[in-house]
Amino acid sequence: MKIDMLSRVADGMFWLNRYMERTDGMLLTLNTFYILSFDKELNDTQGYKPLLEHYTDLPLETINEVQYDTNFVLKYIICDNHNQNSVKNLVIKARENARGSQDKITKELWEHINSLYHFMNSPNLPHQLETQDALAIITKLNKDFLLYNGILQVTMPRGLGWCFSSIGKHIERCLQTISLTQAYFSPIGYNLEGEEDLLYWRRLLLSLSGYEMYLKSYSNIPHNRKVVQQVVFNRDFAHSVIYTLDLINVYINYLFKDNVLSEARTLHNQFGRLKSYVEYTDYHHLSNQQLEEVLHNTKVQLNQFSTDFSKLFFSYT
Repeated sequence: MKIDMLSRVADGMFWLNRYMERTDGMLLTLNTFYILSFDKELNDTQGYKPLLEHYTDLPLETINEVQYDTNFVLKYIICDNHNQNSVKNLVIKARENARGSQDKITKELWEHINSLYHFMNSPNLPHQLETQDALAIITKLNKDFLLYNGILQVTMPRGLGWCFSSIGKHIERCLQTISLTQAYFSPIGYNLEGEEDLLYWRRLLLSLSGYEMYLKSYSNIPHNRKVVQQVVFNRDFAHSVIYTLDLINVYINYLFKDNVLSEARTLHNQFGRLKSYVEYTDYHHLSNQQLEEVLHNTKVQLNQFSTDFSKLFFSYT
């Protein structure tokens, strides 16, 4: 049995914000890696590899070949028509979902998405990314997505559409945080007692908009366990795993508050177990193996929840 509601609009709002959040996170990571690529004194052992592994379907062999190729990465990530997760294709998908939900989004939000769509479809964009204009384009896109989030917060009514869009946004953000954290802990064997310096963690923290907060909140050394505390367990950090799960829980409670269907109750309990799994993990005594398991299991369970949520509300098969 499916919940009888405006499935098409709910679906559109969920995926609109999910696509835009994915693009926002991808651009922030790209901007971080691109700027740091000019610092020749850094001992960069990964290049663009974490970005390509999480945001593309390229085979590992290809990723290893192009992980230091800035020109290829810029064009493939931003405007390649064959990359389903390029900025261009994600904006196209977001615009399609916004068009289907125009009665639920504000005029200001639609106009901003439409403006982004036309910019991404500029025929000169691929060539400009090969010139000195590349940094200006990345900077503009990052600002456009900051503006999108501002327009969304200021103009959107707080109804069912807002709930679905917020759930989609924070599922995507949580998955981004987990994947990027895995990308930096996996090469060091998830070693929480290691002596990696701040330069090693700077790329991860900058990609999650958490570098400045980390510098203000934590002492100099050691970093490994403190990075985990911030990106996974810190409720004051907007990109942490637990913060995003907390917000998803708020909107799920709103959606389910008057719903007595057994499917809704089952899904609610499923998410409650997922959130509790992270919430009651003691990071102070976390072992290396437990960290790997927590990240992996949370990612698997959140993906399963997203699938089950879509089946319930959007009649996916």
